[in-house]
Amino acid sequence: MFGESLIISGERRKPTKRYLTLPISLLIHALAIASFIVVPLMMADTNLPEVKVTNVFVMAPPPPPPPPPPAAKKKSGGEQKATEAKKTESRPVIAGRLVAPIEVPTIIQEEDVGSFGIEGGIEGGVEGGVEGGVIGGVLGGVEGGQLIEDSQQAIRVASVQRPRKIKEVKPIYPQIALTARIQGVVIIEAMTDIYGRVRQARVVSGHPLLNEAALSAIKQWVYEPYILNGIPKPVIFTATVTFTLQNM
Repeated sequence: MFGESLIISGERRKPTKRYLTLPISLLIHALAIASFIVVPLMMADTNLPEVKVTNVFVMAPPPPPPPPPPAAKKKSGGEQKATEAKKTESRPVIAGRLVAPIEVPTIIQEEDVGSFGIEGGIEGGVEGGVEGGVIGGVLGGVEGGQLIEDSQQAIRVASVQRPRKIKEVKPIYPQIALTARIQGVVIIEAMTDIYGRVRQARVVSGHPLLNEAALSAIKQWVYEPYILNGIPKPVIFTATVTFTLQNM
């Protein structure tokens, strides 16, 4: 039994060596790894290239220029008219008192009317007249002719001999005739003066509601002066005015 006890005791001492082998192995491996890391770092400090450092001073940029002044606000049309009205405002007029003007112009500039007409013409002349002009003359007359305005010497002409009409005014349809749906023809006998203007007119036939409108229109007509033997003469002629409704 003692022998057995020794044998068991010897077997229990063997694991002690195994416990020491593992830490020693780890320490050796750690030293080897550390040598591979530290040695290259120590050698790298001696092989680094030299770096030259230069100090550069940079001036600060100049300050920006000041912003431009804001543009003047353009006055609207209403404000401008109000300003002009204030400038031209006149003083109130007081009855029985003399009021001096606010501003008295120092220079009055004459208007240049230019030159019109032709050499030898007179003021109030017409194109085609004679040089120097004839007071009271008409276009187409002759020098030395006499003015005749007496209705007794007027010449009665037919419609085919009537002078050319220069101005014609259309008659206005009377409202009462429109309401009553009245239409018809108004015949008027008229007389012109030596200048071709209608001076007298009377109704020969026509509807009473249409006669006044026809007379009012014909009295505004103007014809070319009627010339006989170089002398302008008044003429008597017959005119027809027709009133027609468009939609009957």
